[in-house]
Amino acid sequence: MFVYENQFITDEEIRLFVEDSEKHYKNQVLAIANEICGMDHIKFLTLSGPTCSGKTTTSYILEHEFEKRGLTVKIISIDDFYRNRADISDDEKPDFESISAIDFPVFKTCVDQILNGKTAMLPIYDFNHGQRQGYTAYTPVEHEIIIFEGIQAIYPEILATLPHEITKSIYISVDTDVKAYGTIFDKREVRFYRRLVRDFLFRSATPERTLELWIGVVENEDQNIIPNEKNADYVIDSFLPYELGVIKPYLMNVVSFDFEKSHEKELYDRICFEFKNVIEIPSRFVPLDSVFREFIGKDRN
Repeated sequence: MFVYENQFITDEEIRLFVEDSEKHYKNQVLAIANEICGMDHIKFLTLSGPTCSGKTTTSYILEHEFEKRGLTVKIISIDDFYRNRADISDDEKPDFESISAIDFPVFKTCVDQILNGKTAMLPIYDFNHGQRQGYTAYTPVEHEIIIFEGIQAIYPEILATLPHEITKSIYISVDTDVKAYGTIFDKREVRFYRRLVRDFLFRSATPERTLELWIGVVENEDQNIIPNEKNADYVIDSFLPYELGVIKPYLMNVVSFDFEKSHEKELYDRICFEFKNVIEIPSRFVPLDSVFREFIGKDRN
């Protein structure tokens, strides 16, 4: 369990706290990049983790670090292999975290084409309309690392399509419980608060909607994601000690309205209780390239 009760007197103390938090996260990513670059035979890298773990930013950091070392990088999002919603029967009701939501035959065909050095037609998925909107041609090149990024990237079905001897896998999540200012925050709870803010700001989702979806998210994590963490070659803890102080005012803004349902009132009361002693940190201290920007956006206050 990570424990802290930092008291800040000056902006410089806040800046150093944020800087140290960022350095801890990025050092984990850089260590993996350095190790993989020392393995000339690695062709594929999978990057996975549960919701709101920071997969997207991490994939871009890895891409940048590999390119600095002279490697070509291709990021392929497994999200683009989702099946069209219109093709899914009411009886299936797959969610975006299960393997059944993926058009697995298309994924396997693309991997086989890449392995044989052929041009693969990678699908492009439109989440607004819930359907595939087209394809983009991709031809693999030498001295290239291909990063498959997505929740399902660590599932056995996905890993089985990639030759083990030329593949490494990374699992990223909030990997520790936190005790901050006398309150214990479960590691999953930290991700829930990230998602609550992100979905409200960028996906037009009310707290009630996020709460409804969270039940299924947790079930899938317990069944399909967390048990497969053991398949990863590397694990990254994306928790940033400063984030509770930054996200506090966002949470209060998200849930501070007239409550129509008891679930929302319970959530509001819980947030008020848990965060009552957490010292707020203005988001202007958060670097624009921080993994935490995935959840609060680029605005600075």
